[in-house]
Amino acid sequence: MRLARRVAIAAVLLTALGGLCVHYGATYDDNWPHPTGDQIQQEGLESFTGDRVLLFGEVRAVNGDAETITIHVVDDNDEVAAELEVRGVDDQVAPGGVVQVYGVLESGAVMDADRTVVVNRDPSATTYKLVTSVVGLLLAVGYFLQQWRFDVRGLAFEPRISDSELESEPETEPAEVRQRG
Repeated sequence: MRLARRVAIAAVLLTALGGLCVHYGATYDDNWPHPTGDQIQQEGLESFTGDRVLLFGEVRAVNGDAETITIHVVDDNDEVAAELEVRGVDDQVAPGGVVQVYGVLESGAVMDADRTVVVNRDPSATTYKLVTSVVGLLLAVGYFLQQWRFDVRGLAFEPRISDSELESEPETEPAEVRQRG
């Protein structure tokens, strides 16, 4: 396949992928069944009182004796849309951690949690996840490049040929050519 054709196909596929990403981002909040931080900011907590909701929030305070935490639910601009007291939290989490809380939103900014999932136990967990991901990515890319090489002219990856494979390859010349020599 010629280079111009490969570039054109890649451009079409990348444009289609970009369009799908834009569409997904534009319709995400409309299709999400639970209130977002922006919806809470606009409509207020009262309009969701009594509903089962899934909210994400940053932990601001922990009361281990009463099994409650205080979380900040933020909008898309990282402004606090609501401060909630969440009851029924069994998991260990430190202030600055991030949680997902599913339960009934009661009046007065109180939520009775049916289920709580700790996303990050504390602020250092995010750094650990990012560093671990980068190390894993570097190992995967290093292993890939050890087995494959990039052909600039053909714009393609080709398997690397080891020295042992070169020695064991049969000769491709016919016997008549070798005898004439």
